[in-house]
Amino acid sequence: MLQKIFYWKYLIFSAILLSHLNFSQELNCKVTVNYSLVNQTESSVFNELEKNINVFLNENKWTNDSYLEFEKINCSFLLTIIDYSDSSFRANIEINSFRPVHNSNYNTKNFLFKDNGVNFNYNINQSIIFSETRYESDLSSLLAFYSLIIIGYDKDTFSKNAGINQYNLAKKILDYSSSFSNSQMWSPSHNGGRINKFWLIDNLTSTNYQSIKEVNYNYHLNGLDLLVSDNIKAKTNIIDALLNFEKINRFRPNSLLQQIFFQSKNDEIFNLFLNHQNKTEIEEIKNLLKSIAPFYSNNWSKL
Repeated sequence: MLQKIFYWKYLIFSAILLSHLNFSQELNCKVTVNYSLVNQTESSVFNELEKNINVFLNENKWTNDSYLEFEKINCSFLLTIIDYSDSSFRANIEINSFRPVHNSNYNTKNFLFKDNGVNFNYNINQSIIFSETRYESDLSSLLAFYSLIIIGYDKDTFSKNAGINQYNLAKKILDYSSSFSNSQMWSPSHNGGRINKFWLIDNLTSTNYQSIKEVNYNYHLNGLDLLVSDNIKAKTNIIDALLNFEKINRFRPNSLLQQIFFQSKNDEIFNLFLNHQNKTEIEEIKNLLKSIAPFYSNNWSKL
């Protein structure tokens, strides 16, 4: 009898545990809404917006994968409100996501993107509702879109092209929003027609940019993840990964994905090769970096 009771308790406990694991969310996100640029004495709508975005990002589940607590993706959303009137918001958004490096306490910046001039409506006491099958609002579409991009980017660093399902879902959100939203922020011409959601998802879903995603994969899995166990091999693999940008630049010069890579990685690459012992090798590395990421030449010159 006692054995039977123990058995049923074990089954119940296992079911609860498995249920928790299966429905664990993917993101561990910090949300900040900065409204210092708008002339508002009443802060409640901004505080509530921050709270509800935080709930939306951290409590929604975006994939069928099981994430343990320590596997959640650390990320941040900074919304700087630049205009607000009668529930209508205009904001700049900065999205950051981080990835742990194997055998270390270090988290590398994986995805950094700034989306300026986004528009959405939000009323106090309003829930943020999202549907995979229809357009609900600009705000929920924005948050869902970038959540999927973050997850896809994270997956791509562990397995080649593993994030494609998330990118395809993000493209579906963009397509719905382009059709039903009144905002131009979903269009290819937004922000000067280059750095925007349309071209971001176009690059991530196109085979034309697969080689850049492979650079990101090799940089992380065969580079950073080996730094503790084999520092020399790790740095050699990182240089080999970066060398691919020379070939990429011949066909896709200064692409959006390449810009995102170096926005996220320029300081990290600098610190990796600072005080490099081989003087001949460091000159070759500096010349390579100045060629493929000239915007950060001041950094590379200090190596």
